Amino acid sequence: MEALAGLAPGPRAWVLNLDAERELERPGAVTPSASLRERVVAMMPRLDALLRPGDLIVDEGTPPGSAAGRAGLAWCPTPHALRLLGRAGATRPPAPPVEVLRRVNHRRFCAALGGMLPGAAFVEALAPLAAIVARPPPVGEAWLLKRPLGFTGRGQLPVSPGALSPSALTWASAALRPGDGLQVEPRVDRLDDFALHAWLAPDGDLTVGQPTRQLCSPLGVWQGTELAGDRLPDDERAALAGALRQTADALTAAGYAGPFNLDAFAWQDGAARRFLPRCEINARFSMGWAIGMGLARD
Repeated sequence: MEALAGLAPGPRAWVLNLDAERELERPGAVTPSASLRERVVAMMPRLDALLRPGDLIVDEGTPPGSAAGRAGLAWCPTPHALRLLGRAGATRPPAPPVEVLRRVNHRRFCAALGGMLPGAAFVEALAPLAAIVARPPPVGEAWLLKRPLGFTGRGQLPVSPGALSPSALTWASAALRPGDGLQVEPRVDRLDDFALHAWLAPDGDLTVGQPTRQLCSPLGVWQGTELAGDRLPDDERAALAGALRQTADALTAAGYAGPFNLDAFAWQDGAARRFLPRCEINARFSMGWAIGMGLARD
């Protein structure tokens, strides 16, 4: 289908820059190739749904020109990923400017769309952060600090209500120093993690997949993906779909097109089950994207 023209059949070359957020956080900084290759090799069995037989993985060690004639794809089309594809001879995919990639993957962008946990906020300085964590959260028993560009559960710090400890103060000060801000939210008891994946065309046309259930470690590190099925009630499914449409409109307005997903979760509030339909926006491919999109990805 035209909306997924970037994934048309044919030989493909992939740059699997799974830690693209590090490049977005520090423009020009790239994970050493050996470290990245080790991560990709370790994750490869879990990427089978995204890759096709015959796809070529491109990295710093790929000989120049060896991907000639292949359509290039990147986990996230950062400048470094596009340079690797060009050096290998693959056709570079359409990509938004890196400033757009950084903006739409930043927690500030997600927070601006609303719908956060009770008491949650995106802060730009230490004083408002300290004022928030000084009091107990409206739900849960602790606070959770999140760096603006994190991945696979990294860049998070739980803190108890009250004055920030010396170590937490050091962590928060270092995170705030570049002027990127921090998200602070209650640390709640998550019951189930979900995602909804989509492909957004430049004209705003949206192809939406099926909701998925994400299998995560207690620290939020992705372990696997399956279709959500009846684990996601109808009202939560509708809330997730509405949040996706709102997000797609915001992404289009920001100049982004391509793959994206929303992360969501159900959480325990006393005796009640609550649902947060958008806790994070991933404006790139993701581990469960191919499973959620099913045949639409082909």
